[in-house]
Amino acid sequence: MVSKIDHLGVLVDDIDANKELFELLGLEIGAVEHVPDFGVDIAFTRVGESLVELVEPVDRDSALAADLEATEQTALLHHVAYRVADIDAQLATLRDAGVPLADDEPRPGAGGSRVAFLEREAANGVRVELVERAGDISLS
Repeated sequence: MVSKIDHLGVLVDDIDANKELFELLGLEIGAVEHVPDFGVDIAFTRVGESLVELVEPVDRDSALAADLEATEQTALLHHVAYRVADIDAQLATLRDAGVPLADDEPRPGAGGSRVAFLEREAANGVRVELVERAGDISLS
């Protein structure tokens, strides 16, 4: 069961170049973390109880880099991530209901989380991520 929006993922060409606006809004940008399973660097900022995730593709030949290049922008809203208590059970429920999954099994995500993406057609074109984490992450 979904408990809240965990984060909004913003795909950026360069975290440092794109964090200035967030800082001008008075939001603290956390440390950059490399997530090898996705070939990205990630930095979070907290907005209330939710997060905004800046996602920079490290591999410039990846599908994420191609998504960004296709827009001719330096940033774009990439996905909505929902917090779930038991990602394995949630994936099983979705699989049994015939929902198309991009990830059949959870993968390691940022901040010690376990994550899985649904196929875009599962949410009528919106990229959805499920996130299981023990608690809120620290930005420091």
